Amino acid sequence: MQWFRNFLPDTNVSLSDRGLAYGDGLFETLSVLHGDVVNLATHQTRLKRGCNRLNFSVDDHLWQKIWLFVGQKAQEYPDSGLKIILTRGSGGRGYLPPDTPNFEFILGVFEKPNYAAMHQVGVSLTTSPINASINRSLAGLKHLNRLENVMAKSCLPASYYEAVLVDANGFIIECIQSNLFWFYKGRLRTAALMTSGVQGSLRSRILAGFDGCIEIGRYTLEDLMLADEIFVCNAMSQIMPVVRFNDKTFPIGPMTKQLMEKINPI
Repeated sequence: MQWFRNFLPDTNVSLSDRGLAYGDGLFETLSVLHGDVVNLATHQTRLKRGCNRLNFSVDDHLWQKIWLFVGQKAQEYPDSGLKIILTRGSGGRGYLPPDTPNFEFILGVFEKPNYAAMHQVGVSLTTSPINASINRSLAGLKHLNRLENVMAKSCLPASYYEAVLVDANGFIIECIQSNLFWFYKGRLRTAALMTSGVQGSLRSRILAGFDGCIEIGRYTLEDLMLADEIFVCNAMSQIMPVVRFNDKTFPIGPMTKQLMEKINPI
């Protein structure tokens, strides 16, 4: 993996950086295909929205510089993955952030995994023993505080690709590194993320482009077991069909296949 810090090759970060000390920052994971960032506009919108919610007053000049640099690296590494990290930098007293932060922009370039085989045969899904946190103030944000995801990944059995996280009330939120969708009687269902979870870039694209009935709500694991088809998705794997959830098998059904043909890049 190759790293750039503030637009220059670098592998160091300040020990006083607030992203390290407090998770005071955001990140985006981008898929590059033939030199273009897939779903770029959605990533741009989400990162800017996250900065506004965290009171990161990033000026237009820095935004332009960031996206120009991202575009350049996408051209240099035309079929790669890019990870953007934006922190508030160093400074402030304890939790209190500085009045005029010096933002740290970090970009990582990595080899993109090949998911083609899994797209064909599907993957297995289980239930995580780790709960998703309930916090309306952070819900939807792709912030740097990802400890519950680390814990969930650490206890994921090797025979499973992903695990479903529920909140303390037993409502489905998402998977460890993916958003979760399923079809029930022809309707597309996914969890509401008002109190927890990440509003994934591909999730947003699917919701905006699906030509049919969408139901976003508070669902339990029992609701998921009644699904006709299940899939998970994120920016890197795209739409990934699920063929087993715990002890129940599911088909890679026609509606999931149709969405994959529409969304997954060739």
